[in-house]
Amino acid sequence: MIVFTTDLSTPTETILEWYRVRWQIELTFKRLKSLAQLGHLPKYDAQGSRAWLYGKLFVALLTEKLVRIGRDISPWGCVLQRSASAQ
Repeated sequence: MIVFTTDLSTPTETILEWYRVRWQIELTFKRLKSLAQLGHLPKYDAQGSRAWLYGKLFVALLTEKLVRIGRDISPWGCVLQRSASAQ
């Protein structure tokens, strides 16, 4: 892996950690863009574009939250404990 930076005073481990964080942010934006289908803005004025974009972002973030909650309560994601009488 090659990383380019202009900051030579920061330790290498710190720079690599910041690149890892940045990559996670990039992946999040890519996922949100895909979820909300944010390829282009169908509006031509600033106010309409902003309202459309905020609505799409709201739906995408709400979807992410529901997926996370669903994963936590999903019966396939839980390990069932057996009671002593069932053994």
